[in-house]
Amino acid sequence: MSIAGVKQDLSYLMLGRQGGKNRIKILEMLKDRPYNLNQLANELELNYRTVKHHIDILLDYDLVTSSGEGYGKVYFLSPRLEKNYQMLEDIEIKLDTISKSPKLYEKVVKQTHEGIIILDEHKDIIFINKSAQEITGYEDKELLGRNIDVLIESDIQRSLEKVLISDEYVEKVMRLKTKSGEKRTISTTLDYFSYEDKEQKIYCILMRDITEKTKQKDILDALMKNSEVRLAYLNTAFDILYVNSAYAKMTDHTLGELIGKNHFKLFPDKKNEEIFKEVVEKGEKSSIMNRPLFSLDGSESEGTYWTLDPVKSSKGEVKGLILSQWKNHDLSSEEKDRDTEV
Repeated sequence: MSIAGVKQDLSYLMLGRQGGKNRIKILEMLKDRPYNLNQLANELELNYRTVKHHIDILLDYDLVTSSGEGYGKVYFLSPRLEKNYQMLEDIEIKLDTISKSPKLYEKVVKQTHEGIIILDEHKDIIFINKSAQEITGYEDKELLGRNIDVLIESDIQRSLEKVLISDEYVEKVMRLKTKSGEKRTISTTLDYFSYEDKEQKIYCILMRDITEKTKQKDILDALMKNSEVRLAYLNTAFDILYVNSAYAKMTDHTLGELIGKNHFKLFPDKKNEEIFKEVVEKGEKSSIMNRPLFSLDGSESEGTYWTLDPVKSSKGEVKGLILSQWKNHDLSSEEKDRDTEV
């Protein structure tokens, strides 16, 4: 493993995940001599399960190793960490600097676009930032001291308890009731932390309003599912990434048999493949009439019309293709006049 890889692992485990301080303390103890789980728990005044959780993580990242079995199993630093122990000391300094910079936290919390709500051990709201106030429609003075149940209509209590038991954050999509009574869909990250000198658990909810995004997806899914037009989205290698029911029905395949497969492995056609390649190369739409798209014998070609539209990135590069097909009688006379038979 490269030095950069060790630094990245240490940074992630100590700075990017909850429990970084305790993991550093464990590694500092193991630097002096081997310990078993009970000894670590007693010395650090942590419960056995918490210490085991941290040790398992450190084992997964090859930062500690073990020797022995059962109650006699002891842990010590891995050769990988021993060679790069100075990195851990440097990261400890960074963690200490960040944790002692309340102004930095205050600025980030207030200015972030994500809604932040902090709860006490009873799940009562003790802080709500500006973004969360905008999402909920409430001012902070209207929510402080009230239980989170007033806002979120779901098993929020159970989800928060799950965070506590697993010692890992949980991501969930939930329903939120605003001050005006409107129901909104929010994407949440639930986590907790505790004061070093206190027993109370403090819960944190990060939220993003995805109501409009969800509505658009539902509408798109409904259109794709119920449309008689056969629709598919392909990448530039012509692998099928998405198809609707009409497309699948026409090809006499299930959705599972189509998605992820290459169009021309399923429906080989040199002429059509040339058309597809030209659309990718030129970045221009192509409209084709009375030419088979799916059937190898050409039986579905009469009276059909299909188009290939390039999907471009912000830089104008073609990153995908939208394939659509329908019967000729569905076209207006103006559209028919514009099309060229191939």
